[in-house]
Amino acid sequence: MASPLRVSILGCGNWGSAIARIIGSNATSLRFANTVKMWVYEENINGRNLSDIINTEHENIKYLPGYKLPENVVAVPKLRDAAEGADLLVFVVPHQFIRSLCDDMKGCVSPKARGITLIKGIDEGPGD
Repeated sequence: MASPLRVSILGCGNWGSAIARIIGSNATSLRFANTVKMWVYEENINGRNLSDIINTEHENIKYLPGYKLPENVVAVPKLRDAAEGADLLVFVVPHQFIRSLCDDMKGCVSPKARGITLIKGIDEGPGD
């Protein structure tokens, strides 16, 4: 039997958090590792780091208030830590950030890792 796939969600806005609810809820019944990492662009909310709030209250109070995240979804504030070791990367960030995100992950993503994009938009590349 193959090892369970390690999933990392890159983005924690409204869409990323909604997807984290689905992936986290299904991780144990599908071929996924139980822990699902979710990269959080760290923000300070009422004196607390957003990643700490998500990991203790299991809710993204800024982008998806009122909806609990499964306890197996772990907010990770460092992009490289979230991406490292992942078999499946789920991209859920605004399209204008994808290029720099990928540049920042160079060297820490397995050559065998797969990516899924849930990005709503197109990056035409650098202008001339």
